Amino acid sequence: MVAQILEGKSVIITGIGPGFGRVLGEEAAKMGARVALVSRSSDVMTEVAQSITRSGGKAITVKADITSQADCERVATETLAAFGRIDGLVNSAYRPGDIKPVTELDLDELRAAMDVTVIGTMRMIRAVVPQMQAQGDGAIVNIGSQVARKIVPNQGGYAATKAALSALSRQLAAELGPLGIRVNMPAFGWTISPPARTYLEEQEAKGGPTYKEAVDAIAANIALRRVPEEVECAHAALAFAGDVMRVVTGSTLDVNGGEYMPL
Repeated sequence: MVAQILEGKSVIITGIGPGFGRVLGEEAAKMGARVALVSRSSDVMTEVAQSITRSGGKAITVKADITSQADCERVATETLAAFGRIDGLVNSAYRPGDIKPVTELDLDELRAAMDVTVIGTMRMIRAVVPQMQAQGDGAIVNIGSQVARKIVPNQGGYAATKAALSALSRQLAAELGPLGIRVNMPAFGWTISPPARTYLEEQEAKGGPTYKEAVDAIAANIALRRVPEEVECAHAALAFAGDVMRVVTGSTLDVNGGEYMPL
């Protein structure tokens, strides 16, 4: 059974889709949170909300595009109207961009990825800060990746977006700390998410290692000798939104099973 570390909290989660966003929404509700699910598409959001309510939780859906400041403001307004508070914001929405060498990146695509992953996150933060400031309390969780610090071939564009978000997270922690608002970043490595599974299966179809061989090879480079599950990563991320982390801000937490261990 999941610990109720978010009992009574009102938490916004962006990027609700068939992968990690869905897991974040469902696990936040299991931890006791009232959840505002945010996505550009209604289908998965509706399924997640129905799953949460069937289990006795509370959830609303807000169809919004975080490249629009007006949409972000509407997310905050609707969450406040539904739950009366905004205790947490988990910024999971992102755009991966091209998987190519840096010199071959489509710069328009990189700009679009920045607009979602970095600027879109900033839009959401600006939308919730006034309410968190009025409460004198709040937690912002920006979902990061270890590729911002560990070089992975052909991931330069994605790494650039997450590295920018990491720098902004630390700056925001310093600026918002006096208001009682914490800002932290869990940085994930490999998880067997739908995108990762699709990628590995595509490599197998192209004559590469089988899916099992690829997963075994990944696990061999992880201290725990297994690939972390999405649910486990979600729990680490959501802990930042709970009171157990009240004195932690400006932190980057490596959540990768021991694949990458910086000083």
